[in-house]
Parts: sequence; C-alpha cells; structure tokens
Amino acid sequence: MDFWNGNASSWWQLFGRIEYFFRYNCEDRNCYKDLARLRGVKYFTWSSAKEHLVYPEDAGRHPTSGTPHKKFTNYRFEPAEFKRQVNLMVEYVRRHPKFVEERRRLRRARKTDEL
Repeated sequence: MDFWNGNASSWWQLFGRIEYFFRYNCEDRNCYKDLARLRGVKYFTWSSAKEHLVYPEDAGRHPTSGTPHKKFTNYRFEPAEFKRQVNLMVEYVRRHPKFVEERRRLRRARKTDEL
C-alpha cells in the first residue's frame, strides 16, 4: 500500500505506536545511528548513493566556533526519493510484529463489539 494514497491520520497513529528514527546523517553516519540504537528504535537514513538528491540551504556553520559543518543547516530533499524513503518506513512498521498483533487485537475487539 502506498502511504500517500492511504488515510494519513491512521498512518501517523501507526508511527506513534512503533518508534522509528529517520535523519539525514550529514556525513556523520554513526552519530545518529548510535542515538537510534541507544533508544532502541529502527534507524533509517538517506542512502549515500542518493546524496545528489539532497540540497543544503547553505554551507552550515557551527553555532559557537563558526566552522563549516553540515549538521548546522537546513536541507531540502528530492520529493520522489523522500516519498520512497517514507514508504520503506511504512512497510517496516506494517510488517512489525507489534503492529500486526495490535491490528489483530483491534479487529477482535471490533467483532466483539458488533455482537
């Protein structure tokens, strides 16, 4: 199922139940990966093969030292690739055992209420 054609509010509720982590890594791949690992959540990031589809606002400067650093700027992403990335996350969540079990539980509860 394509996230963009579904019910957006139900998908955002879905993401609230199973945590995930998505971040453009700004050339420091392990930093955010470690944060996700410490939190115990799945880590998604932009593929290094698709870096040409990431557009920085400016060079970025460290707030205290003033040195250039890619973590300190805003980014735009190519929309089709961003959509693809989000769909990968949606599929991960839809197949996650906790989500599958919760959907089953809700279906059983609805059937019980209907009787």
